[in-house]
Amino acid sequence: MKSSSQFFPVSLFKADVIGDLTDDVYLVKHGRDADPSVKIALSHIGIYGQSSKGKQPIILVHGSFTNRGFWLSSQGIGLARYLVDSGFDIWIMEMRGHGLSPRNNAYRENTLEQYALSDVPAINEFVIEKTGLKPVWMGHSMGGVLISTAIAAGTLPEMQVAGMVLLGSQVVRRRWFLKIPFVTSMGSLYFSFKAEMDGRKLNIGPENEPAGIAKEYLRWLGLFGRWRFSSNKTSLSAKWQGVDLPLLAMVGKNDKSDPVKYCQRFFDLCGSSKKQFKILAKDQGYSRDFGHVDMIVSKEAATEVWPELNEWLSDIKPTAA
Repeated sequence: MKSSSQFFPVSLFKADVIGDLTDDVYLVKHGRDADPSVKIALSHIGIYGQSSKGKQPIILVHGSFTNRGFWLSSQGIGLARYLVDSGFDIWIMEMRGHGLSPRNNAYRENTLEQYALSDVPAINEFVIEKTGLKPVWMGHSMGGVLISTAIAAGTLPEMQVAGMVLLGSQVVRRRWFLKIPFVTSMGSLYFSFKAEMDGRKLNIGPENEPAGIAKEYLRWLGLFGRWRFSSNKTSLSAKWQGVDLPLLAMVGKNDKSDPVKYCQRFFDLCGSSKKQFKILAKDQGYSRDFGHVDMIVSKEAATEVWPELNEWLSDIKPTAA
């Protein structure tokens, strides 16, 4: 079968129609990871009979324990649909072992570092290849952390990105129990024997997360931890201060997972001269104090938050890559 890309094998996994939406799912086998079995599902959402040529591409990345359903339901409802209707070219990336992305052989050892080093740049290159334009990257929770990590590390080059949107995302919160000596070491030992975390059993979401992700967070946010790659001791926080891309960050006032003060602190660390921070709260004119999920997935978000995302994104003019 002929690849959809000149850079690496890309196969069309399925092509569906949801009402008047087209849903083409590609499997990107970039071959850039030590595990050659890695394949990343990338969904391209459009309107049947309409061309997406020339429209600003936006790549959506879900958070932990979830999948593309966060952005688009099986009935074709969600922020992805809204953005398509608003005139954007929508792509949805699913992390390894999530949704339509198959589990790779070394699934239990997967980390955001690996995703940032190989998966994210490959997806960016493919979208640029198909559209000719620099994409905007939008991530919720851990998805935003992944985007920030790739940009700070330079594996997602600023010159190939039009902007970024972080929704309830931060990597500075050091929980109190992680400050206790040996807790980090004990946690890493525990996840050496446990292959994954079950989102359903934890009542967090429909997907699982590999043990490698847990050990990585312990390494980043433990007592003496730092946000940096294990393969490169350079501080990503320092690199983050040098980023100068358009940035919109949003967080719900009632977000218990990634509270306002930590998202604000992470936002402030970014050196961009073109950034905006919004707290979704009653005292800011919203109908409610939004939480971690309902800031995007709720009827109130659809009428209050989505239009603000649309407005900010509309200010970014499509630019050739």
